[in-house]
Amino acid sequence: MIKLYGIPISNNVAKVRYCLNYLNLDYELIETSPLKGENQTDEFKAINPTGKVPAIDLDGFTLFESNTINRYLATVQNSPTYPTDARQRALVDAWSDFISIHVAHAMGRVGFNRLLAPVLGAEVDEKSIQTGLDFLAKYFPVLEEQLSKNKHIAGDKITLADIALLATLDQAELCQIDLSAYPNLTKWRNNLKAQAFYQKCYQDYTMFAQETMAAMSAS
Repeated sequence: MIKLYGIPISNNVAKVRYCLNYLNLDYELIETSPLKGENQTDEFKAINPTGKVPAIDLDGFTLFESNTINRYLATVQNSPTYPTDARQRALVDAWSDFISIHVAHAMGRVGFNRLLAPVLGAEVDEKSIQTGLDFLAKYFPVLEEQLSKNKHIAGDKITLADIALLATLDQAELCQIDLSAYPNLTKWRNNLKAQAFYQKCYQDYTMFAQETMAAMSAS
């Protein structure tokens, strides 16, 4: 049985869960909360020396970093979500890197300051929020254009790049990020959110996250 360490509200944990579900792999989610310091124990650092979530344990083989985990899982399963053709694989890698470096990083700036900082009692950095929003305004049109030409991010089939972007956008509504100006991106997202691999995690991420954060604030 695959053991996945993390918390359901985490986008990077969700990214791995979407992949596991899409590949029809059974796994056990072992809740490991960074907010409670559960990722800093000696036991957890034996699984992931960086002390971050997600991490997985596959019968003693441990692995961390969500993109790497998903590439490994898809490769072992010989899944078309991570093609064996070198050029097709390179395209999936390129878009996955673009999403992680440019889109997810910008979303993280906005998400931390608008969502987590108030819960943690940390100072909200408005400048960081604006920087994140500026990056998103620059890079969402790139995704919109790509999806005007292709059904999915790296072509006509779902790949790990789609899974990465789907998880990255989960917090959009909570972060007050309006995607309505990007109809192709919105259509693509709604299509994937309706599929079983997503629904097994959340019927509505926004409602789930709001309830989770309310519980965190009350504790």
